[in-house]
Amino acid sequence: MRVGLQVYTVRKHLAENPRKTLEEVVKAGYKGIEFANHTAEKDVGIGFGYSKEEMKEIIRDLGIDVIGAHVMPSDRDDVMWFYEDLEYFKKFIDYFVDLGAKNISIPHITFNSRDQLLERCESLNRLGKLCTENGLQLLFHNHWNEYQQFDGENIFDILMANTDPNDFKIELDTYWTIIGLINPCDLMRQYKERIAILHQKDFPLSQMSRFNAWDRVQRDRIVSLGEFRDLIDPELFIEPGDGVLKIQDFIDVGNEYHIPYILVEQDYSKYDEMESIQRTMANFKKMRGLEWD
Repeated sequence: MRVGLQVYTVRKHLAENPRKTLEEVVKAGYKGIEFANHTAEKDVGIGFGYSKEEMKEIIRDLGIDVIGAHVMPSDRDDVMWFYEDLEYFKKFIDYFVDLGAKNISIPHITFNSRDQLLERCESLNRLGKLCTENGLQLLFHNHWNEYQQFDGENIFDILMANTDPNDFKIELDTYWTIIGLINPCDLMRQYKERIAILHQKDFPLSQMSRFNAWDRVQRDRIVSLGEFRDLIDPELFIEPGDGVLKIQDFIDVGNEYHIPYILVEQDYSKYDEMESIQRTMANFKKMRGLEWD
């Protein structure tokens, strides 16, 4: 397993100077990069207006390994149109295939009912097939709301049961999974090769009284994306390795199932973004079971 970076972690620096930021990211030890385009309705690319040719030059110059990309429109309360417009989405597939990417990810969608979930599974299967046919693996990035329930059954499990195992896989965010009171190691053992990548952040010891998502939201009361965002508190994040999550266990089990990457995705930090990823890299250097260039 290799350590990489979801560049949402350094989004403020990227907005100021994308190329310089990527240079600093690589210098900090992160050659495996997952991009994040959250303005996909107006930018077919990484989200900063770079053409394929410009990005290919940067990737070549810096020696970046493009793991994949998160793509979603900026209006997060209305995202499914983007994943159902296969003709438009194909432009993103072509862009990232040309950059050498392996995956393309859905960062976040919600499901208001079991019927809506099943309908969206059909859409996700069509999208996944399109990605597979054109050389990319479609991934779905979870949060804690996938562990909410319809009739006592986790949304995550319904989603997995109704999507194609080859065309639809999971980018397992261990932090959000733990907040939903599910053990990421159990999910890796249950779903094996359907867990394609790990995402990693950490939870501070000082906030343990707020660890359980279901203390804040009833598990069977489905929340919207807007409400989910309102429930996020920057104080509930800390650099991987500085908190309470058993990251070494995640690495060990992930290696059993040949998961190739664990990607740092730090939503918030009290440090400057570059200092944050440097602290995280220092922590990962102390862990076993990781491969380094």
